[in-house]
This record gives sequence, C-alpha cells and structure tokens, in this order.
Amino acid sequence: MNTLRLTILLMLFFAGSAHAIVSMESVHLGKSPEGFSGAFDINAIGEYGNTEKSSVSTGLKLVRARDAVNNFVMMNYQYGQSGGVRDKNKAFIHGRHIQQLTPKYAWEGFAQLSSDEFTRLKLRLLLGAGARISLWQNSTSTKGFLGLGGFYEREKLDVEADSDEDENSEAWRGNAYFVIKAEINEHVSFVSTTYYQPNLGRFGDFRAIEDASLVSKLTETLAAKISLDVSHDSEPPLGVKHTDTTLKVGLDISF
Repeated sequence: MNTLRLTILLMLFFAGSAHAIVSMESVHLGKSPEGFSGAFDINAIGEYGNTEKSSVSTGLKLVRARDAVNNFVMMNYQYGQSGGVRDKNKAFIHGRHIQQLTPKYAWEGFAQLSSDEFTRLKLRLLLGAGARISLWQNSTSTKGFLGLGGFYEREKLDVEADSDEDENSEAWRGNAYFVIKAEINEHVSFVSTTYYQPNLGRFGDFRAIEDASLVSKLTETLAAKISLDVSHDSEPPLGVKHTDTTLKVGLDISF
C-alpha cells in the first residue's frame, strides 16, 4: 500500500509537466515468457525543447518468444493540440529479432521507421544488427546488457523550396548501448538505458540518448511508470534544437 501511495503521489506531482519518447528498455531486458505476449501503455506528456506543450501518447508492444529467440514489434503514436492548433504529430515502429547463442552472448537484428513533424523529420529508416552481452548473470536483483553494433540510416526532411539544405541524407552509424535494471524491492524497479550512435564517416556527428525509468508494479498486469529521457543530436536540422528532454508518466498494461 505504501508503494501504491508513493506512485500515485509522484504521478500527480509530475503530471503537469510530463512528456514522452518511445522507451526501448523493454526490448533489452532478457527473455520473455514463451509464446505470445504484449503490453499497452498510455501516458500524460509535456515537452521542453523543440516542442513545449502537453499531449497524450499511446503505445503497443507485441512479443513472440520461443526457445532461444525473442521477436519484438513496438509501435507508438503521439498527437497533441494547443488552442485548436496541432503541435505534435509523431510516429514510431520498431522491430527486433534476438537470437540467444549462449547464456551470455546473443546477436540481434532490427528495423525502424519514424517520423516527427516538429523536428522536420518526414521519415527515418534504420536497418541494423549487432551483438549483446549479458552482465551480472549470477545476480537475482540486477540485470545488465551491453550492446555493440551498427546500422544504416536514411532520412527525408521537410525542406523549404529556397533552402540549400539536403532533403535526403544517409549514413552508417555505430550503435552502442548499456542497460541496467535494479530491483529496489519486490514491487519497484529502476531501469536505465544509454545509447551512443556516432556517424562512422564523421565522428563529430553523433546522437546520445539516456532513458531512465522508475516502475512500480501495481498488479500482475498493471504497472505505473515515470520515465525521464534526454536526447541529444550534435548536428540537428536547421532550426531544430540540439537537445530534447522528456518526462513521461503513465500506465503499462501487459497481456
């Protein structure tokens, strides 16, 4: 009961300024139950950076696990208005295949499509692969994963007719991530996911992401989550800020 009260108080405290980006930690935290499973989330959102408004997001995760294989599909859509004017229109779909080779080592392949009207991104396509290493295998309260790989990226931007900026761009990027999940008690856990994605042809061009979440399990199928996400692009499109900060408060329903 104390955990539930604390979670509700935190949600009420942050609800006025919450905001969201799709969290990817759930695809990195080990083997899912055999067969099909999934989760649905809904979040109250507020943003600071390229968008400084409030809105709502919904997301869906579908998982199929069998033997040493995990397949994920994650989708998210965010839409918002302020004074009757659209101020958010953002979509995301990510698919990932993870093949466990040994208890410690696995390989993964992934594909992703995303768009974000208010960072002038019409479409971003990613195709990538890499290796992942399971850390702290003997710990029951802490999980950790290190991922190393790369991906091909193609972007199409919304460019004004008289601009010298390229509408289309492509690059090969490295992809390194570190994930840690620590169980504070039987109901509450903390998850941190850190990404670093440099352009392999020009290392001064990089993206870095930190996604930290506090998750409180309310029932077997319902959890409350508070997430803080900071995304930095060293070379964003013209007129777009380098850093977006996201605070998200919501509920996850698993099935």
